[in-house]
Amino acid sequence: MKNLVLVGCLILLVSCSKTSETKDTPTTQIENPDTTTDTVTEEPEGEPVTEEETEGEESISFENFEAQITSFMETYQVPGLQVAITKDEQLVYVKSFGYADVENQIPVTDNSLFRIASISKPITFISMLKLSEDGQVSLGSKVFGEDGVLGTEYGTLPYSPGILDISVNDLIEHRSGWTNDPYDIMFDDPSLSYQELFSEMIDNRRIDETPNYYYLNFGYCVLGRVIEKMSNETYEAYVQENILAPMGITEMKIGGNTLEERFENEVVYYPSTEGSFSPYDMNVTRMDAHGGWIASAKDLARFIVHIDRRSNVPDILPTNRLNRPYFNYFNWVHTGSLPGTSSVLSRHNDTFNYSVIMNKRSSNYEAILNSIQSIINNEIDTRTKWPNVDLFND
Repeated sequence: MKNLVLVGCLILLVSCSKTSETKDTPTTQIENPDTTTDTVTEEPEGEPVTEEETEGEESISFENFEAQITSFMETYQVPGLQVAITKDEQLVYVKSFGYADVENQIPVTDNSLFRIASISKPITFISMLKLSEDGQVSLGSKVFGEDGVLGTEYGTLPYSPGILDISVNDLIEHRSGWTNDPYDIMFDDPSLSYQELFSEMIDNRRIDETPNYYYLNFGYCVLGRVIEKMSNETYEAYVQENILAPMGITEMKIGGNTLEERFENEVVYYPSTEGSFSPYDMNVTRMDAHGGWIASAKDLARFIVHIDRRSNVPDILPTNRLNRPYFNYFNWVHTGSLPGTSSVLSRHNDTFNYSVIMNKRSSNYEAILNSIQSIINNEIDTRTKWPNVDLFND
């Protein structure tokens, strides 16, 4: 039974921008692989911070910044929030606000885990680039059909020409030809399997044989299955072993669906308004490669310093692999949004990155994401003194 009630309220949000002055849809970021890339400037590593220097350093106040975040949380009735900011690939600020569990008055800590929604997509994108770098898959490989990565195990033969034409790169760049008409299938009946979802899309959904850019959660779900096929591991296991563990990230995982399936240290998620759609009525586990990860803001900050094309922290991939939209831009932002979740991951410029995660979204999800970005962007752009520390080492 199709759960059409979910259509309007459950679409994962992505917003990518090349500069802080221009806010574009992901079309700008992904549609043109031939865009000229930025030059990575090699900078000398700073001198290590000694204990004496840290102790003797003048106290740096974030009182005004934190007051703005508290005010933001009151305005949007956000129960809990985490922020992490890196400067020159060092974690210079990490802070937790509010409650992980309002009913039991359990505060958010820096180790609390949140659903990150569509920020899962950059993780999947990096995983595909890693498989390509290791020679396990070509990004130009076809996905379906006798010669495709996934063969003919999904749907009914014969496949249409549009299905046979889909490549791995088409899915990465949201150019498969599929759309969400009549609704985003990833929010269909939570009991349906991948096999059933794939068969519905292949057999019954129209596909544009001359596709334009169209942001599609389902495409990244397919990429998750490509990763499984080529690595002979589950999607989660491959990413944890080959992407996250080398970065020093050990606590990220695919989230559960219900309150009872909540992991240790995972926050409680709250609906935008009383009586609105419950954050626990979705199949988040099934969203794995496009929206299923849970993480802390500190984990996300560690992830981005390993893909930001800077030299202080070794990247997980060579720069030529990372010189792909949207990773190659001087400034890019990826946001995530689900009922009960709002998240932002930003390469602000060549000096600063940041991440922020919340356990609520507002009914106007763009407003809550734009507001928190404005606060953090302004702090980064106007502050002249930052702590000379690296909190990744704590």
